[in-house]
Amino acid sequence: MNKYKSPLTWSLSLGVLLLLAVAAYNIDHQVSAEALNDKATPATRPDFSLQDLEGEVRHINEWDGQYIVLNFWATWCPPCRKEIPEFIALQKKYGSAGLQFIGVAIDDTEAVSQFAMEMGINYPNLIAESEGIALANQYGNTYGALPFSVIINRKGQIIDRQVGLLSTQKILQLTQLQDD
Repeated sequence: MNKYKSPLTWSLSLGVLLLLAVAAYNIDHQVSAEALNDKATPATRPDFSLQDLEGEVRHINEWDGQYIVLNFWATWCPPCRKEIPEFIALQKKYGSAGLQFIGVAIDDTEAVSQFAMEMGINYPNLIAESEGIALANQYGNTYGALPFSVIINRKGQIIDRQVGLLSTQKILQLTQLQDD
Protein backbone atom coordinates (compact mmCIF):
# COMPACT_ATOMS: atom_id res chain seq x y z
CA MET A 1 0.00 0.00 0.00
CA ASN A 2 1.31 3.41 -0.94
CA LYS A 3 2.13 5.51 2.12
CA TYR A 4 1.28 8.72 0.24
CA LYS A 5 -2.29 9.70 -0.54
CA SER A 6 -3.21 10.41 -4.12
CA PRO A 7 -4.14 13.99 -5.13
CA LEU A 8 -7.76 12.86 -5.53
CA THR A 9 -7.84 11.49 -1.97
CA TRP A 10 -6.34 14.73 -0.63
CA SER A 11 -8.87 16.81 -2.59
CA LEU A 12 -11.79 14.75 -1.35
CA SER A 13 -10.55 14.91 2.25
CA LEU A 14 -10.07 18.65 2.02
CA GLY A 15 -13.55 19.04 0.50
CA VAL A 16 -15.16 17.06 3.32
CA LEU A 17 -13.31 19.09 5.95
CA LEU A 18 -14.36 22.33 4.26
CA LEU A 19 -18.01 21.23 4.20
CA LEU A 20 -17.85 20.28 7.88
CA ALA A 21 -16.29 23.65 8.75
CA VAL A 22 -18.98 25.55 6.83
CA ALA A 23 -21.74 23.48 8.49
CA ALA A 24 -20.25 24.07 11.94
CA TYR A 25 -19.95 27.80 11.24
CA ASN A 26 -23.58 28.04 10.12
CA ILE A 27 -24.82 26.17 13.16
CA ASP A 28 -22.67 28.18 15.56
CA HIS A 29 -23.47 31.57 13.99
CA GLN A 30 -26.78 33.13 13.18
CA VAL A 31 -27.98 32.46 9.66
CA SER A 32 -29.27 35.51 7.83
CA ALA A 33 -33.00 36.18 7.81
CA GLU A 34 -32.96 36.26 4.00
CA ALA A 35 -31.63 32.70 3.85
CA LEU A 36 -34.44 31.43 6.08
CA ASN A 37 -37.25 33.73 5.03
CA ASP A 38 -37.44 32.66 1.42
CA LYS A 39 -40.48 31.88 -0.70
CA ALA A 40 -40.08 28.11 -0.24
CA THR A 41 -41.40 28.26 3.32
CA PRO A 42 -44.95 29.24 4.22
CA ALA A 43 -45.89 32.72 5.39
CA THR A 44 -48.65 31.30 7.61
CA ARG A 45 -47.63 29.09 10.49
CA PRO A 46 -48.23 25.36 10.02
CA ASP A 47 -50.71 23.80 12.45
CA PHE A 48 -49.60 21.14 14.88
CA SER A 49 -50.49 19.51 18.19
CA LEU A 50 -48.09 18.07 20.76
CA GLN A 51 -48.25 16.97 24.38
CA ASP A 52 -47.02 19.30 27.10
CA LEU A 53 -45.12 18.25 30.22
CA GLU A 54 -48.36 17.23 31.94
CA GLY A 55 -49.35 14.99 29.01
CA GLU A 56 -52.09 17.36 27.80
CA VAL A 57 -52.36 17.76 24.02
CA ARG A 58 -51.84 21.40 23.09
CA HIS A 59 -52.56 22.93 19.68
CA ILE A 60 -50.66 25.93 18.32
CA ASN A 61 -53.94 27.75 17.67
CA GLU A 62 -54.47 28.09 21.45
CA TRP A 63 -52.22 31.10 21.28
CA ASP A 64 -53.82 32.79 18.25
CA GLY A 65 -54.00 36.56 18.65
CA GLN A 66 -50.66 36.77 20.45
CA TYR A 67 -47.09 37.23 19.30
CA ILE A 68 -45.56 33.76 19.52
CA VAL A 69 -41.90 32.91 19.84
CA LEU A 70 -41.80 29.23 18.91
CA ASN A 71 -38.45 27.91 20.08
CA PHE A 72 -37.15 24.49 18.99
CA TRP A 73 -34.58 23.35 21.52
CA ALA A 74 -33.08 20.44 23.48
CA THR A 75 -31.62 20.01 26.96
CA TRP A 76 -28.35 18.74 25.44
CA CYS A 77 -27.90 21.88 23.29
CA PRO A 78 -25.62 24.48 25.01
CA PRO A 79 -26.84 27.52 22.98
CA CYS A 80 -30.45 26.48 23.70
CA ARG A 81 -29.73 26.43 27.42
CA LYS A 82 -28.03 29.84 27.14
CA GLU A 83 -31.04 31.68 25.65
CA ILE A 84 -33.75 30.20 27.91
CA PRO A 85 -33.16 32.54 30.89
CA GLU A 86 -33.81 35.53 28.56
CA PHE A 87 -37.01 33.88 27.34
CA ILE A 88 -38.15 33.35 30.94
CA ALA A 89 -37.56 37.03 31.73
CA LEU A 90 -39.34 38.20 28.56
CA GLN A 91 -42.32 35.90 29.20
CA LYS A 92 -42.64 37.33 32.70
CA LYS A 93 -42.33 40.94 31.55
CA TYR A 94 -44.37 40.87 28.31
CA GLY A 95 -46.74 37.91 28.69
CA SER A 96 -49.60 40.17 29.73
CA ALA A 97 -48.89 42.36 26.67
CA GLY A 98 -49.48 39.41 24.32
CA LEU A 99 -46.03 37.83 23.96
CA GLN A 100 -46.09 34.04 24.31
CA PHE A 101 -43.06 31.78 24.27
CA ILE A 102 -43.61 28.13 23.40
CA GLY A 103 -40.80 25.61 23.64
CA VAL A 104 -40.78 22.63 21.30
CA ALA A 105 -38.36 20.16 22.84
CA ILE A 106 -36.44 17.76 20.61
CA ASP A 107 -36.02 15.68 23.73
CA ASP A 108 -37.86 13.32 26.06
CA THR A 109 -40.38 14.33 28.71
CA GLU A 110 -38.21 13.35 31.69
CA ALA A 111 -35.19 15.41 30.62
CA VAL A 112 -37.33 18.44 29.70
CA SER A 113 -39.37 18.26 32.91
CA GLN A 114 -36.25 18.16 35.08
CA PHE A 115 -34.60 21.01 33.18
CA ALA A 116 -37.77 23.14 33.19
CA MET A 117 -38.11 22.71 36.95
CA GLU A 118 -34.45 23.59 37.58
CA MET A 119 -34.63 26.68 35.34
CA GLY A 120 -38.08 27.83 36.43
CA ILE A 121 -39.42 27.90 32.87
CA ASN A 122 -42.67 29.87 32.91
CA TYR A 123 -43.99 29.10 29.44
CA PRO A 124 -45.39 25.94 27.82
CA ASN A 125 -42.98 23.29 26.64
CA LEU A 126 -44.23 20.76 24.16
CA ILE A 127 -42.53 17.41 23.75
CA ALA A 128 -41.70 16.58 20.14
CA GLU A 129 -38.80 14.18 20.58
CA SER A 130 -37.28 13.30 17.18
CA GLU A 131 -40.48 14.27 15.31
CA GLY A 132 -39.65 17.87 16.21
CA ILE A 133 -36.97 17.90 13.52
CA ALA A 134 -39.60 17.40 10.80
CA LEU A 135 -41.83 20.03 12.43
CA ALA A 136 -38.95 22.52 12.57
CA ASN A 137 -38.36 21.81 8.89
CA GLN A 138 -42.01 22.68 8.15
CA TYR A 139 -41.34 26.01 9.85
CA GLY A 140 -38.30 26.63 7.64
CA ASN A 141 -35.37 25.05 9.47
CA THR A 142 -33.76 23.42 6.47
CA TYR A 143 -30.43 23.33 8.32
CA GLY A 144 -31.69 21.01 11.08
CA ALA A 145 -29.85 23.16 13.63
CA LEU A 146 -30.76 24.06 17.21
CA PRO A 147 -31.77 26.38 18.63
CA PHE A 148 -34.23 27.43 15.98
CA SER A 149 -36.87 30.06 16.69
CA VAL A 150 -39.81 31.39 14.74
CA ILE A 151 -41.61 34.63 15.54
CA ILE A 152 -45.29 34.58 14.60
CA ASN A 153 -47.43 37.73 14.57
CA ARG A 154 -50.93 38.10 15.99
CA LYS A 155 -52.42 37.08 12.61
CA GLY A 156 -50.59 33.73 12.58
CA GLN A 157 -48.00 34.83 10.02
CA ILE A 158 -44.34 33.96 10.33
CA ILE A 159 -42.44 37.24 10.52
CA ASP A 160 -38.98 35.87 11.29
CA ARG A 161 -36.94 32.69 11.56
CA GLN A 162 -33.67 32.42 13.46
CA VAL A 163 -31.08 29.67 13.57
CA GLY A 164 -28.90 30.19 16.62
CA LEU A 165 -29.38 32.50 19.58
CA LEU A 166 -32.37 34.83 19.38
CA SER A 167 -31.76 38.21 20.99
CA THR A 168 -34.12 40.17 23.21
CA GLN A 169 -33.56 43.20 20.98
CA LYS A 170 -34.74 41.33 17.89
CA ILE A 171 -37.83 39.97 19.65
CA LEU A 172 -38.82 43.42 20.93
CA GLN A 173 -38.16 45.05 17.56
CA LEU A 174 -40.25 42.54 15.59
CA THR A 175 -43.12 42.46 18.08
CA GLN A 176 -42.98 46.24 18.58
CA LEU A 177 -43.05 45.77 22.34
CA GLN A 178 -41.15 48.36 24.35
CA ASP A 179 -38.22 47.65 26.63
CA ASP A 180 -38.56 49.90 29.67
